[in-house]
Amino acid sequence: MTRILTYSLTLIIGLFHMNQITAQNPMKLETSKEAIKINNGHLSTLEGYIPSKSMTKDGKTAYFSQSSEQKPLYGVFSKKEQIHEIYRAEKINGKWSNITKLKVCPKYASAKHPTVSEDGKRLFFASNMRGSYGKYDIYVADINVDGSLGVSKNLGPKVNTKEDELYPNIYNGTLLFFASEGRDGFGGLDLYASQVSYNTLTPSVNLGSHINSSRDDYAIQLDLEKGESYVVSNRGENHTIEQVTIAYRRQPMDNTMVAYSDENLKTALNAEISNEYTSTSFED
Repeated sequence: MTRILTYSLTLIIGLFHMNQITAQNPMKLETSKEAIKINNGHLSTLEGYIPSKSMTKDGKTAYFSQSSEQKPLYGVFSKKEQIHEIYRAEKINGKWSNITKLKVCPKYASAKHPTVSEDGKRLFFASNMRGSYGKYDIYVADINVDGSLGVSKNLGPKVNTKEDELYPNIYNGTLLFFASEGRDGFGGLDLYASQVSYNTLTPSVNLGSHINSSRDDYAIQLDLEKGESYVVSNRGENHTIEQVTIAYRRQPMDNTMVAYSDENLKTALNAEISNEYTSTSFED
């Protein structure tokens, strides 16, 4: 994995070009109590970026979040608040069914943006549960054989800050990408990376100016075979949320620029994973 990651940091970055993504129709899953929607992911200037469902490698299990209006715990006359909850679905005979709400955080707290690891054994997500370092923090929970989740663990100050950490995404097994607005970066939300293993992780590093912009950058996906990476950002005109395609090559070409070499990022990605997660945050 390290060889691939090191290569990706010395890529020749091509000119940006913008491609706006249109909203996709969500799949509706009927349960005995209510209709649940699995969102295939879309971009919206009103709702912000909504990531797509996260699926296991075999495509049989999906994780997604959904919001609802709920009365807060305290205050008889308090207004309803928007609460985000995480669900699990199974594909049976080509249809999504067996929708289960996962208890990854206490009631009245929110959890969203779930992403499942490649081996299907860990679920990463963002939550504002009590005990977080700031607003939303990144957490991880082991996925048991029966599909239930174990203890939710906060990834700690190597990842989380007093502000929001959102949109976790696992690449190549142990590389965690996420968006943060709690560090000195290039704009609002910047994209960061940290290597994570079981109970350990490396310090987070900014992905740099060739990936981040002066506006909000939400998520990144790498496609080394196509020689492209895809960044979701609101750097479009009038802060329109768009997908930015960044092309790269091994050798310099006309109309390209070389991404600067971030020694801190190289050090972090090649460092021994030795920093432990924080203590238990929530267990159902």
